[in-house]
Amino acid sequence: MNRRRGIILAISGASFWGTSGVAVQYLYQHTAITSTWLVAIRLIGAGLLLAAWAHHLHCGEIKTLLLEKSAWSELLPFSIIGVGGSQFTYFMAVQYSNASTATVIQFLSPLFIILYTLLVKRILPKRIEIISVFIAIIGTVVLVTGGHLDHLSLSTQALIWGLLAAFCTAMEVVIPNQLMQRYQTIPLTGVSMLLCGLCLLPVFVLVPWPHLTIFEWGLIVYIIIAGTLFAYLFFLASIRYIPASTTGMLGAFEPLVATILTVALLGTHLSTFSVIGGTLIILATVIQSLPLGKIIKAHKKAS
Repeated sequence: MNRRRGIILAISGASFWGTSGVAVQYLYQHTAITSTWLVAIRLIGAGLLLAAWAHHLHCGEIKTLLLEKSAWSELLPFSIIGVGGSQFTYFMAVQYSNASTATVIQFLSPLFIILYTLLVKRILPKRIEIISVFIAIIGTVVLVTGGHLDHLSLSTQALIWGLLAAFCTAMEVVIPNQLMQRYQTIPLTGVSMLLCGLCLLPVFVLVPWPHLTIFEWGLIVYIIIAGTLFAYLFFLASIRYIPASTTGMLGAFEPLVATILTVALLGTHLSTFSVIGGTLIILATVIQSLPLGKIIKAHKKAS
């Protein structure tokens, strides 16, 4: 029963992320909304909601976090580069491509984590990580070139913003390493969103507010509540019931849902090579989440 609950929570969280990307693409196609404005309102709205929920669950932890001077050396870069950077670069990638492609390229973030552990931590990657890197590289080449090595099927801007989104997503994991050991994830994420959102407050004065319909405002509310608040809470809650490796694999529902909805609802055309390349990238991420060591040991015992 608990495992089923964990799987449902993980799939729901990943699906909310995927649908929010589709909502962002719709807004870009039908309004004059800018990425900076959209990120600012999302961070402030979701940050307030997450911080309020964190205060309810872990009373006093936010205050302790903000008053710890040594925490700010990780908190600020995590807020700006990790939380804010990942969302802004992802939105830009959606703007220059589509929600499906942007979400798939963002799934390259484990490659940057492997690169970080190799160059900074001086830790050699495991064999399975090397295999997944090669699969991801092949998938990226197929996705970007569309099977034709003499030209790109994606715009240069889409590729650059997508890779930056993958890098910033990796930094969400790498930067707050020490903070994660001392503080709960929900208070830390809520405070980081709110801090980055407050830094973007001048945007609401400098950038003209878009003229939106009630439906379009509804999409923004959906992006804030479902695509951010519920997505984080559901995905994090799933770890209570299932292993983190299983949660990581179920994260593949994010690009799956984004792809299905962009094609079905927004009429986005994806070539065969785009689907193949995206599948390889997602497969590379799933492979890294597989507890292959335990599987091999269990197989040896069974035999």
